[in-house]
Amino acid sequence: MSIRKRLAMVLCGLISLTFLVAGLFAGLVPVTFRIDHDWLSPLLIILGTGVYLGGIGLAFRWFHRLTASQHRYLTFGLWTLLLLVQLVVAVNWVAAPRADLYFVHQQALHLIQGHHHWLPYFYTYPNNVSFTILLSGLIAAGQHIMGTQTGVWLNLLQFAWLDCGLLAAWWGLHRKNPARGHLFLSLALVTVPFYAYALNTYSDTYVLPAGLFTVVLVRGLLHATTWRQTVPRALGLALLLTGTYLLKANFIVLIIAVILILWLLPNATAHPFITRGWVTLLILALLAGGTLANQATERAAGYQPRASQTLPALSWIAMSWNPANHGEYNRTDATQIIKQPTAAAKQQRAKANFQRYLHQMGPVGILHHLYRKARLFLATGTFDSFQISPAFDRAPNWYRQHRNTLDWLLANWCQINYLALLIVNCGWGMQQIRRRKLSVTYLLGGTFIIGLICFHVIFWETEERYALPLLPLLIAGTAAGYRQPLNLLRWSQRSRWLPLGLAAIFTAALGIGAWQNYSLITHPSDHPVSVLSQNEGRYYQNHKLKLANQQALTQPFTTTLPFDHLLINNGETFTGRMVLRNANGKAVWRSRGSQIVLDQRLPLLPAGQYALTITATRTRPQKLVTAPANYDLLPQAITAHPHQYLRFFVNQHSYGPMLTPSKLWLIVGAIWLGGLLIIDRFYWYRRQI
Repeated sequence: MSIRKRLAMVLCGLISLTFLVAGLFAGLVPVTFRIDHDWLSPLLIILGTGVYLGGIGLAFRWFHRLTASQHRYLTFGLWTLLLLVQLVVAVNWVAAPRADLYFVHQQALHLIQGHHHWLPYFYTYPNNVSFTILLSGLIAAGQHIMGTQTGVWLNLLQFAWLDCGLLAAWWGLHRKNPARGHLFLSLALVTVPFYAYALNTYSDTYVLPAGLFTVVLVRGLLHATTWRQTVPRALGLALLLTGTYLLKANFIVLIIAVILILWLLPNATAHPFITRGWVTLLILALLAGGTLANQATERAAGYQPRASQTLPALSWIAMSWNPANHGEYNRTDATQIIKQPTAAAKQQRAKANFQRYLHQMGPVGILHHLYRKARLFLATGTFDSFQISPAFDRAPNWYRQHRNTLDWLLANWCQINYLALLIVNCGWGMQQIRRRKLSVTYLLGGTFIIGLICFHVIFWETEERYALPLLPLLIAGTAAGYRQPLNLLRWSQRSRWLPLGLAAIFTAALGIGAWQNYSLITHPSDHPVSVLSQNEGRYYQNHKLKLANQQALTQPFTTTLPFDHLLINNGETFTGRMVLRNANGKAVWRSRGSQIVLDQRLPLLPAGQYALTITATRTRPQKLVTAPANYDLLPQAITAHPHQYLRFFVNQHSYGPMLTPSKLWLIVGAIWLGGLLIIDRFYWYRRQI
């Protein structure tokens, strides 16, 4: 065995080990301190994953029994269903741009209007400049095609871009084995984060298919035999890697992974060494040229970097090593660096913070912090899907009313799906090692995944959404590498009592799992229904509107659900009065006293149009947090203050357990019936593939 082959085998083992560790995180210790919490117990998650894998196995058996014409019909049906579901989601859900997206969206509209003055945000966070310029072009095209419906336009565009990546991967699988193409589409169809991120207009969505495109291009490049095949594939690969890097700098690890695989694995050309050399040089040359062209484009758009305002790279590293957190973005640390007047002062403060954090933790603490960062990065199968879009400009009322329960159910489904994908990919890697036959797809995708983990867990800021590029690769790996447990099936033929024993063990374990989740139906807690949310005005900026004595502010708003709670900013004390009027101008609620708290419980009010008036009665001016915007954060701005929106939240109070007993038993019953059916089918229907 050659040295290259041995290195590839070691790399394959390392990738399998990575999937195993990620699976242990996902199955045993999912993150509970973010928006996704109140998980089903690990036992129920693992049992649900087993049932799901059994269902995949039965579907895979059925796919293999289809005739050629049935394969064509099923392919058409799956693609039609996928596109139809995407169309329904794109039209009925439009996410409200918030946090970073608020600044990106606003600046993109500035560029469309011909204004080249950049918001201060972009001098602190220059990583979003390239995407903002791209977004301005996409929105301008959308305005010509769909008028004011730019939210739906961007949704459709983002789904179409994602589908391009899915199509490339599906075609590669379908050509070799139609059953694997069907499995890939089936898995993509039920992958919730794809839908969530297609509604999220940010760079994460636009680089999501890059891994699939790269795997397909590298695989084709290694199998190419002539320069007519090699040149276009190499050029397409280099352009893809350059564009992806310019949108998301952490994809530098994908470039490194591609170059490593090109030099590690053999290619089919007549002169493999020369091919590796010129392809590597082409990638690096286009990367350098693309970087220079991007800088010229930014200058043409009016953007000039300001080193004195930019957060230095060391500040991000130091922030991620703050022992008070788990490696995520920390506003306190970021604000501390932002306030430093010069680039040198920022660098010095970041270095001091980093050294202090490492000294404070010590060797054991550093290892523990690495564990916490790895857990945050790898343990959650939602990939922040339910946190990236806290508010929607458009969403069905049934979803708004039941969002807490639906998001909880979908989050647990995501976790089961994620764990199943990790198990199959881990098994595929071990099978390759056993057979000594390695897959380019597995090695390249796995190398990229390991690089991304090292980048974020060791060096950079860590959040669940940064692990999102793993997801399409895991789905492709599951479709390409799924194998039936034939040894287990053959052994099961020796014992007539095996299915009964498995059913009994499964039922007992499920009963224990149901008991472990009893708190979900007995422990009540607050689950407010978000009726309306305008939370801009505090992130990065601290924009406030002053109210002098007897001066008033009126914020009109419209709700589609009943509500009984008003929260203005963070609920501070205010000297004055509040009045809520309906569409007819009638006062339906008034505050009491002159010292009020901007956090008020109301009688339950019906859905409709309202106007909230806040009047100051203190001699000294008082401030209320507002957000300036050149697009509609709400259907109506503050009266007499166009392009200004009050920071406030309208909720419907809801207090009780996460689930009713009937819902919990429905979940447990579905897992139980599914498990028994799969045990029965696998035992009595053992057709070899």
